[in-house]
Amino acid sequence: MSPVLILLRNLLLTVLIEGVLVLVFVKRRETLYHSVLVNMLTNPLVNLFLILWGSFAILPTVPYYYIATAFLEIAAVTTEWILYYKMGDFGIKKAFFASFLLNAASYSFGLLIQ
Repeated sequence: MSPVLILLRNLLLTVLIEGVLVLVFVKRRETLYHSVLVNMLTNPLVNLFLILWGSFAILPTVPYYYIATAFLEIAAVTTEWILYYKMGDFGIKKAFFASFLLNAASYSFGLLIQ
């Protein structure tokens, strides 16, 4: 599958999974809109880096891939945490938990379908 299709598939799945969770638990259309925007920023960057890592890695890739994945997921959670807080969807603590749980859910679903 081409990298562009992989990026689009991963973004679509993430937006769907996290969007459903936002609608079920938060029930605010504005937060759903923010979830889509936030994921349009973070998801392609994370996936693009991982695709490039797999294409150009010289070092043994498996342990470094997991380290890179962990670092990128932490960066995505942190970015989304700040954005959810700044957009006024949640207070600082709830923004962190929302970001963490939404990302954990979409990442876990991604692992299940691989």
